[in-house]
Amino acid sequence: MRVIYILLVLLLFTQCTQYKKLVYLQQDETSSDSTRLAAIDKYELSPGDLLHVRVYSPDPTINAMFNFETEQGRSNYNDISLYLNGFQINDSSHIELPVIGVIDLEKQTMAEARQTITDSVNTYISDASVRVKLLSYRVNVIGEISRPGIVNVYRHQSNIFEVLGMAGDINPMGDRTQVEVYRQHERSKLKMTIDLTQYEALSSPAYHIYPNDIIYVRPLRAKAFRDNIPIISLSLTTLTTFLLILNYFR
Repeated sequence: MRVIYILLVLLLFTQCTQYKKLVYLQQDETSSDSTRLAAIDKYELSPGDLLHVRVYSPDPTINAMFNFETEQGRSNYNDISLYLNGFQINDSSHIELPVIGVIDLEKQTMAEARQTITDSVNTYISDASVRVKLLSYRVNVIGEISRPGIVNVYRHQSNIFEVLGMAGDINPMGDRTQVEVYRQHERSKLKMTIDLTQYEALSSPAYHIYPNDIIYVRPLRAKAFRDNIPIISLSLTTLTTFLLILNYFR
């Protein structure tokens, strides 16, 4: 019977997740606050990105000529209206604007694309201003997440904590020490691993999240054990019953 009690105690302790694996951005007492945020790489636009482009001019006729969206459309923004009123970069890294036509934005950052589009508009009119923004982009969050799936980010940049927060955060069975971020790099996927329990995560290249990134949260080893608890419990019950019967016949 003593063996059974020992097994039950071990079972109880193995179910407990270590506290240090659940706390974000831990800092040693001897370390300083000198960790800097990771530098934001200049994101280069890629096929599939959706841009908001609007030309502003004192002349309403020019506004109507260069802009598709209506006043009613601007007052009812949602995913569908953003898509319909945006300009998507095609497989050749081009967008096509009213009046202006095709513009090449291959490997351009947002600042460079804004200048390219402004220069194209200035060839037609000189008294207009141009606004260019990257519309909502999607991040795929999978694994041990409260609400896994597609997360829409309605800003030009975001970080991993913001995206995980929008997905309901990592659940208790998720491994915060080895979160994987997959990013499109030219024609292949770049894999990065970030330890969210360490303060140094703020300086990781995976800290900032870009369009079409995939965030994968691995399960803790304790999850596999917990999933097998019914089988282990049944085995212990069978063993206990067998030992009781064996002890009865002695």
